[in-house]
Amino acid sequence: MLRTVIPTTVFLGLLSFAGTLSAEPILVGQILNNYSYIQPGLPNYGIAQGSIFTVFGTNMAETTASQGVPLQTSFAGVTIKVTVGGVTTQAIPYFVSPGQITAVLPSTTPVGRGTITVTSGDQTSSASIDVVANAFGLLALLQPGGNAVAQDDNEGGKLLSQTNAANPGEYLTLWGSGLGPVSGDETQYQTQTNLANVPIEVDIGGVSAIVTYHGRSAYPGLDQINVIVPAGVSGCNVSVMVTAGGVVSNFATIPVAFSGRLCSDPALAPITPEEHQELLSLGNVNVGTISLTKLTSTNQQTGAVAGRIPATRASMGTTTADSAYATFQKYTAQQFASPGFLQQASIGSCLVIPSAGGPPLTGWNAFSPLNAGPQISINGPDGSLALAAPYGGTYVEPAGMSPLIIPPAGGTFMFENGSGGPDVGTFTASLSEDLTAPLVWTNNSGITAVQRGRGQLFTWTGGLTGSYVHIFGYSSIQEPSETANGTALYVYFTCSSPVSAGQFTVPAAVLDSLPPSSSGYLYVANETIQRFSAPGLDLGFLLFGVGSGVSVPFN
Repeated sequence: MLRTVIPTTVFLGLLSFAGTLSAEPILVGQILNNYSYIQPGLPNYGIAQGSIFTVFGTNMAETTASQGVPLQTSFAGVTIKVTVGGVTTQAIPYFVSPGQITAVLPSTTPVGRGTITVTSGDQTSSASIDVVANAFGLLALLQPGGNAVAQDDNEGGKLLSQTNAANPGEYLTLWGSGLGPVSGDETQYQTQTNLANVPIEVDIGGVSAIVTYHGRSAYPGLDQINVIVPAGVSGCNVSVMVTAGGVVSNFATIPVAFSGRLCSDPALAPITPEEHQELLSLGNVNVGTISLTKLTSTNQQTGAVAGRIPATRASMGTTTADSAYATFQKYTAQQFASPGFLQQASIGSCLVIPSAGGPPLTGWNAFSPLNAGPQISINGPDGSLALAAPYGGTYVEPAGMSPLIIPPAGGTFMFENGSGGPDVGTFTASLSEDLTAPLVWTNNSGITAVQRGRGQLFTWTGGLTGSYVHIFGYSSIQEPSETANGTALYVYFTCSSPVSAGQFTVPAAVLDSLPPSSSGYLYVANETIQRFSAPGLDLGFLLFGVGSGVSVPFN
């Protein structure tokens, strides 16, 4: 089933930046797939032949302009040449601006490391480019890990949303770029041809979906993939990823419901579908999240980094830390409809999220902050902790303060914000957790290294009532110095499983997205979530987790 009607959101990646060229010299910076934004140095990085790519830089054009098909190879005074192996091709721009150029890399460009040269007026600037045969980027509304731009062909091509979820057995159209090269004139409208020579797999909720078409759309460089939603998956943040030519794409999510059009994730967020629909109709949703966790980390390697947000090198040994944070944020309806407000995949799904500076905390996002007062206090059976607010609506532990306030047997914990703040009024909330039969990660001692080309099995026993299992980990590398001044890049994966399953296998495609590294970690945590209310909040969550982690190399 092919569709030629393309939503305007397909070209959300072609951003506009106002401005004019100054007297400063031009500079070509990062070169990324226009949709995946996968970073240089990662195993699935590369600019595929025939794909749409984006160049970031400064002073690369005298104006901001875009063009439609038929496309000119020289546009608004800008030309882009790519030289690989002694062969030079001329990239075909869709969009130019001082800070960004988006163009099609001709399919005739050889594979290999080469040079891209941008000329604007009488100035030029060059940078390295890695051209590959296949490197698909999946179009999503928010990156990383946001909602895929997916059309439900059974509903007339209507875009999926959390109030228009797909059902198993329905046909979907996914969009992106980088499936591979084609023949013909790439300045003109394209003939839709199935790229049968490119091996492809589309996983939805960790289940391989039937692919009925994968190839170019009518637009140069823009690919479409038609799939059938597999049985047995559901949730608002069901993962979707594409492996084309053996290269894994970025990860995104789609909403799926067993029946009807309202999605839900009752194990991860105690919200009924009807409540969810009502919240989405508000325009803005005020959300508060308070998290309390106990993690035991075993460092098996000198120099490996311990903890959820690595900051320092740790010595070998085992440490236990109780940590807490709180966020109070205003989300637009689009942000609330993304997986971002919990950063958690639906049960049975996994997400991969690159993060400069460390793995992201659940709920830690740069949305509009809400002021809930000067501090959030947490009182437990073994002590108390006051969270200060140095980052707007995000409340964190004072530097150097990590008291152990969660006893081995659990107990009751109280949360309050004193006299409150201008956005969130006074509240008190409590949760009780019984840890006398905790979840035990039973095969952790047998995992001494992660083999990235294989799936990784995790097994456990026990667990909290009404909980789920959060499996997560990361691998870190130094970014290439020419693109990011050698800063650390962490690639983080997160998966969810019902506690009753007793085991979960992280797919090979997930682990293949992480870079090989001697500094990595795996965690298995048992987590619960419950609601609380406060003046000024539309939704409040109390998160509680107990887990353990181990440092491992990613081979």
